[in-house]
Amino acid sequence: MNKPCLQCPFRKDTLKGWLGADRMDEIIKQESFVCHKTAHDGKVKLRQCAGHMLLSGEANSFVKTSMRMGIKLALSGRELVFDNAKDCIKYHSKKELT
Repeated sequence: MNKPCLQCPFRKDTLKGWLGADRMDEIIKQESFVCHKTAHDGKVKLRQCAGHMLLSGEANSFVKTSMRMGIKLALSGRELVFDNAKDCIKYHSKKELT
């Protein structure tokens, strides 16, 4: 994906607390993450989540590989996602709902 979709869990305007802090922490720690919109449809090729790539930067294996190969990723929407993992995890905490 080139831009975080409307339901991307890395977006600042996603549903607050819906994943929980532990699950969001697990996802962020992954080397890569498949976009949830492509993960369930056998007809569509799996695509990497733009939100994960934007938030994780070089910690994301696709970003790291593309940089090493000199391939510029056409990612946009950086302003839509959290500035850092800590803020994203906190936002998804169920404690933040109360």
